[in-house]
Amino acid sequence: MDFIPDDEEKAYGDAHSLEVSQLAWRRNKLAELKDPLLFKQEYPATAAEAFQMTGHDSFIKAESVVAARKANYDGIGPLILGADPARFGDDRFSVAFRRGRKLIKVESKTKLDIVAGANWLKQLIDSNHPGRVFIDVGGLGAGTVDILNSWGEPYARICKAINFGGEPQEPERILPSGERRPGPRNRRAEMWDRSRDWLDDVGGADIPDVDSLQADACGPGYYYDAYQRLNLESKERMRARGVRSPDEWDAVALTFAEPVADETRWTKPRIPIRGIV
Repeated sequence: MDFIPDDEEKAYGDAHSLEVSQLAWRRNKLAELKDPLLFKQEYPATAAEAFQMTGHDSFIKAESVVAARKANYDGIGPLILGADPARFGDDRFSVAFRRGRKLIKVESKTKLDIVAGANWLKQLIDSNHPGRVFIDVGGLGAGTVDILNSWGEPYARICKAINFGGEPQEPERILPSGERRPGPRNRRAEMWDRSRDWLDDVGGADIPDVDSLQADACGPGYYYDAYQRLNLESKERMRARGVRSPDEWDAVALTFAEPVADETRWTKPRIPIRGIV
């Protein structure tokens, strides 16, 4: 009997440029192993998947990230930057640039102190003119925000401090049915949840085709506490199991801290008429 790939297999094949014979082999191997996670551990499709698949349940699924890596959308709306200053020596100071459905890029640097980090963000603001910059104030972030605020306009207006460990904006959720459910435990879990919804939205999302970004997105696990609140795996727990801090996707998640209105204004040129200005 000829092999006919189903919709999931077609999408997987398109994402990884696989031939029909390879998809047929994959189906047989999945049937043999009886566990999709085990298959990904044994036969990862990408370097990021090999790095990430350690038996835990990722909060953001690799399939969603792979689809976004292959997508191509125009960025519409205000430019939003998310900045995650480094907490420890090996962590990265990462800045994400997002415009609507398009994550334009993520830039990272290491070994930046508070002053150097503030100066870097100033340069990015001066050259890119974002509508808002959301900065995590944990670690070196508070000092970075203080310096930017001390420089006045436009930095004090554009930059906003966000506390990953702070209270969520929506501690309780109301389902379409009217039922109330506990929301995320803190702001970090809330913003990661919004970034996952963005990836899974039917309208699609477009992110850079970069393995390190996928590794960060798919790195953290999750759990629900006794109050049924969503908890994202901490960076400390990730380090304990040998996975690096997901600095790049932390920066992406920060771009979902709050809605940002497009404040771009077009001013009609003043045209002199018979000597009147």
